[in-house]
Amino acid sequence: MQTDKSTDMIKMTIRISAALLLAAMIFSCGGSGGRTTDGESVGMRYARYLSISDCGSYTVADITNPWDTARLLHRYILVPQDSPLPQDIPQGTLVRTPIDRIIVYSSVHASIIDALGASDRIAGVCEPEYMTCRAVLDGVAEGRITDCGSSVSPSIERIAGAGGQVIIASPFQNGSYGAAGKLGIPIIEAADYMENDPLGRTEWIRLFGLLLDCPDRADSLFRAAETGYNSIRDSVAGHIRDNGAHRPTLLAERKYGASWDVPGGASYMVRIYTDAGADYIFSGTTTSANVNMSFENVLREGIDADIWVLKYWSPQPMTYSSLEAEYSLYSRFNAFQNRQVYGCNTYSSTYYDDIVLHPSWILEDLAAVFHPDLFPGHEPRYFKPLQDNT
Repeated sequence: MQTDKSTDMIKMTIRISAALLLAAMIFSCGGSGGRTTDGESVGMRYARYLSISDCGSYTVADITNPWDTARLLHRYILVPQDSPLPQDIPQGTLVRTPIDRIIVYSSVHASIIDALGASDRIAGVCEPEYMTCRAVLDGVAEGRITDCGSSVSPSIERIAGAGGQVIIASPFQNGSYGAAGKLGIPIIEAADYMENDPLGRTEWIRLFGLLLDCPDRADSLFRAAETGYNSIRDSVAGHIRDNGAHRPTLLAERKYGASWDVPGGASYMVRIYTDAGADYIFSGTTTSANVNMSFENVLREGIDADIWVLKYWSPQPMTYSSLEAEYSLYSRFNAFQNRQVYGCNTYSSTYYDDIVLHPSWILEDLAAVFHPDLFPGHEPRYFKPLQDNT
């Protein structure tokens, strides 16, 4: 029966993957295992949690644990497929490069791979309904890319059947990868979202460039993003310095359920708010993760904020009426009453992908909200003023 044959193939794939895992574990380490390498450091200018060392016949990529920076989250040893395995490589997870078949959990990382011209190497994705990359959407529709289900609990059978050589996923504090972690497929723990600097997050594209053997392309994309971002940042800073322009106070996001998750003061998002010329009301929080707050706390601190920016996901644009219908007490904020609420609809925009690949676009959009006189005629890509119902 065809079903039996498919099951046998999956079982065989899992057995082969288990053998590969055993081989990889010869080189694997966890936690804070040895940080010392003899290679030449590839200077990372902004990334805090990623370091890369060129050791000649192999490359070491160290990912620092964002929740315990004294420890390593993971070490990867990248060795070209066509090279013999070096005798003296340090402990770490062995990854043969370039990677030809990749399982990707998030839209952001799929878009990075696409920007590097390697979307044809994506073998499977999680939650394709949230993907924005056209090449991925077409690949899923045509059956060339496997839908692996939810990123929280992906289908192990589909991952195994897709023949992925690595999985790229976003780690979470005290999280695990469940059965996927036992397949024998290296999991690249892309902790870019925990970076403190937007360009630090973008700089992770250099790791993707090494995995896909297109480092020059990755460096070119990063330099373009760096130049664009710093140019706008400097223009805003000069405008405020030379003209004494007011830095508006800023409230961000909105409540979900019983709590309101606000961006932590050390997050890359707050760096963007600051570089765009605003004073974020919770900048004093010291984490790069979101901070869970009660509505009462946010109202007390943010009732007088000049501007309120938020993201939402909806087929229809958010209005002041629909926002108030979500929670009537939103109307107590001055920014609501003064019609200074700006929403980014992630249903119809590529915000989450662009904030990594094109952070200058988000920076310019927000700077135009905070300092419209500096950007006359600006057409917003993401953050648009909410409208009253007509």
